[in-house]
Amino acid sequence: MKHRLILALVAGCLAWTPMAVLASDTLPTVRVDMRTLDLRAPADVKTAERRIERAVRTACRSDVEHLSFKARRVARQCREATREQAMRTLQGRQLQQLAAQ
Repeated sequence: MKHRLILALVAGCLAWTPMAVLASDTLPTVRVDMRTLDLRAPADVKTAERRIERAVRTACRSDVEHLSFKARRVARQCREATREQAMRTLQGRQLQQLAAQ
């Protein structure tokens, strides 16, 4: 009986841990290497957007099939907010490169 209870508690803690991480209000930091990209070129902008999308999927859970509805919503909100922040940063970099011309 004791062993079952301990196993159940450990399993419950392991299942709860990702949910606590997902529920935090801070956005994950996404770092994307754009040093070699000329953001004035449309092809390089598309490359930057693909890199951002890949980094966002890595930073926020994208394996949501087995998660609860709340965890799916939290993961989707994380992806949307992180993507939005990254795209604003990308636009700022584009403006910097255009101004440097």
